[in-house]
Amino acid sequence: MVRFYKPLFLAFCLLVAARVGFAQETKTETKTVTAEGVAAVQQGAVDIARDAAIEDAQKRAVEQAIGIMIDSQTQVENYQVISDKILSQIKGYITHYNVIGENQDSSLLRVRITAEVSMGKLSDDLSAIGVLMSQMHKPRTMIMVAEQNVGGNVNAWWMDTHGEADLSIVENTFMDKFTEKGFEFIDHAVAAKEIKVTSPYKVTNLSVAQARTLGNQADAEVVVIGKAIAKYYGEVGGGMKSVQADLSAKAVRTDTGQVIAASTTHAAAVHITELSAGTEALKKAAGLAADDMMTKILAVYSKETGGTRSVSITITGLTKTQFVKFKDVLRNQVRGIKDLHERSFTGTTAKISVDSKTGAQSLSDELTLRDFGTFSVEVVGSTANSLELKVAPK
Repeated sequence: MVRFYKPLFLAFCLLVAARVGFAQETKTETKTVTAEGVAAVQQGAVDIARDAAIEDAQKRAVEQAIGIMIDSQTQVENYQVISDKILSQIKGYITHYNVIGENQDSSLLRVRITAEVSMGKLSDDLSAIGVLMSQMHKPRTMIMVAEQNVGGNVNAWWMDTHGEADLSIVENTFMDKFTEKGFEFIDHAVAAKEIKVTSPYKVTNLSVAQARTLGNQADAEVVVIGKAIAKYYGEVGGGMKSVQADLSAKAVRTDTGQVIAASTTHAAAVHITELSAGTEALKKAAGLAADDMMTKILAVYSKETGGTRSVSITITGLTKTQFVKFKDVLRNQVRGIKDLHERSFTGTTAKISVDSKTGAQSLSDELTLRDFGTFSVEVVGSTANSLELKVAPK
C-alpha cells in the first residue's frame, strides 16, 4: 500500500483550493450594461416578439461588452469570426438580466434590459480566437527562465556560449499554453544569435533591467524571466521517489520595464526515478504558472484595449518653460489623454507618463499635428508603450 506524507497531501489540497478559487474569481468578473432589442410583431403574437426582442437586446449587450475590450476597427476586421464564435452563443456570456422597459410602436416591439456580462469568459474567448492579441499588435514574447532538475546542471540558454541549449521543460510548457491564446514567441535559438550576452548577464536570476536589455536586442516586446528548481524529498513507499518543483517568474515589458504579471508556484510529483519525478513536477509547476500569468497578462491587455494604457514619454532639448507648455498641450489638446504624471526633469530632458486611451503610435501622430507655439516636437523613436521626442525650434 502506498503511503502519503500528510504535510505533502495537505499542501497539495491547499494548492488546488487556491487555484480553484482564483479561477472562479476570474470567471465571475461581470459588467452591467443597458441595451435595447427590437423585434417585429407578427399576427399579434406579442409574446413571441418579446422573446425575440430580449434575445436581440442580449446580443447588443454582448456587443457593448466587446466594444469595451477592443476598438471598432478591430471589430470590423474580425466581424465574421466574432459573429460566428461569440455572438452565436450570447447566452453563455449573460449571467443575469432584467427587463426595464417595453414599448410597442406599430408592428415593432422594443425591449430594454440591464444585463450582467461575464467579462472573464468573454476575454478568454476573444483571446482564443486571436482577436485580443491582434488588437495589441501581437507582442512577441521571449522566455528566459533558468531551470534545474534533480541532480542536473542549470539550464539557461542565454548562459550557453554557443546558444545551443535545448528547450527547457518550463519553456516548452509556457509556449504550449501561451500559443493556444495567440501569443507569438521568439525562438531562443534565433535570439541567441541576435543578443550579446556579456559576463554580467550570464546569471540565472536576471533582473528587470537585464531582461529589458536582452529582450530589446532580440526585438521582444515581453520577456518572461524567472527560475525553476526541482528537489528530491525522499521515498513515499514502494520505492517511488517524491520530488517538489518551485518556480517563480515575472513578465516584463522591454520598452518600459513594467512588470505586467508575476507568479510563484509549487508542484509535487512521484515516479520510480528521481529525474522523471523532477520532470513531471517541473511541468506541473510551469503549467500552473503559465495559466496564472496568462490570465494576468490578458487582463492587462483587455484593460488597455478597452480603457487606458500607460505610455512613457521622454522628451529632450527643452527648457522648463517649454516643458510647461508641452504638458499643457498634452492635457488640453490631445485626444484620449486621461492623466499625466511627471517623473523627472533634468537639464533639458523630461520624463513623463500619461494614461491614454490610445497607444503610443496614435499619440505620436497627434503630437506632430499640435501647435506648441515657439517650438515643434519631433518623434525620434517609439514602441507600443513609449515615445522618444525632441524639441526643435520653428
